[in-house]
Amino acid sequence: MGRRHGWRTGQRGLRHDPDRRAISAHRPQPARGRLMRLLLAVLALALAPLLLAAGEASVVDPNEIEHCLSWSATDGMRLDCAGSVQASCRARMEKAQPDLHPVDRQLQCIDAEAQWWETELNTRYARLMEIERARSAERAEALKQMERDWIAFRDARCAYDRLTNGGGTGGAVAEPLCLLQETARQVILLTSYLRDRGE
Repeated sequence: MGRRHGWRTGQRGLRHDPDRRAISAHRPQPARGRLMRLLLAVLALALAPLLLAAGEASVVDPNEIEHCLSWSATDGMRLDCAGSVQASCRARMEKAQPDLHPVDRQLQCIDAEAQWWETELNTRYARLMEIERARSAERAEALKQMERDWIAFRDARCAYDRLTNGGGTGGAVAEPLCLLQETARQVILLTSYLRDRGE
């Protein structure tokens, strides 16, 4: 997804940035940059069959997460849905790629689910910002600041998880798992705000 509205950290390409969408929409794109993106797009199309074959089993089924959320009566129960597809994802990957190291399977599954939560985060943040802008500039700015502060907290918490779980496999898994969980937590929070506003 490239540099997403949503992420600003070196961990597996996730970069939540509440300011970026509005800024980049009006930024002129240099010709060299457009040419590079065109070349990358052509390369991606050429490699798509190979990438699909290699990564097919790592893609989580969003219906599993949505089903979990729909059957959850409270926000606490909804938070338990974060990570609920990891076992089924690893099982599919083990069947499709038996030679892949178990830790690599785990990391790919965490990343795949994190992308789903990231998309949900971006959708809910954009809708909530639209509502708040219609009400007042002050409310919109407060929402933006809240997201900035959340990013700082998320990054600090997940860096701490990595450090305290050791420099090897434990830390390498703990940080992306923390990012997934914190993103899910923020999705659930923004969803509750939208619900309070009649969405």
